[in-house]
Amino acid sequence: MNRRSIARNVQKGFTLIELMIVVAIIGILAAVALPAYQDYTVRTRISEGLTLVEPAKVALASEGVSSLVDMGNVTRVWNAQAANTGANSKFVASIQFAGAPTNAGDAQTANPDITITYHAATVGLGAAANTITLTPWIRSGASGAGETAFAAVGGGRSGSLDWGCSSVTSDSASARGITVTAAGTVLAKFAPAQCR
Repeated sequence: MNRRSIARNVQKGFTLIELMIVVAIIGILAAVALPAYQDYTVRTRISEGLTLVEPAKVALASEGVSSLVDMGNVTRVWNAQAANTGANSKFVASIQFAGAPTNAGDAQTANPDITITYHAATVGLGAAANTITLTPWIRSGASGAGETAFAAVGGGRSGSLDWGCSSVTSDSASARGITVTAAGTVLAKFAPAQCR
């Protein structure tokens, strides 16, 4: 045998050290990527609630801001639909207005904040960390200043309807001049940007 054939026979495959380095690199990448992927899937499931809440927001904006009785009718009818859940899905347990009256024709009793309650186990949230709230805010003052929809409509003031979203934090709403009247419980890392 000559030297060339000996060199070819020796250099077949990877060494054990090379394989161990590749396995270690894959392990490090998996350790970093897996938690990020899990957070991403929870955020995706939470965004479904913000899609399901749109009809409630439209109903309040189009039919519920002329008087507290109209507001009460919109919130009462919404809360009663879908077996008294307002709206629901695989990930969303309920979408409910606060302060909705019990009887038709009664006035709204509080600001109609919307609470989106998620199925905690299905979404991947803690049992006590599964709500996002939306506060209706009417910009009735000069240069965009506003107040809660309940206060504006009750006082006969009108303006553009805006929404402040809240998880455990509401910095985004505060930066837009909205005072959130009810905080959510979803951790900020899982909430969409407008709800942090």
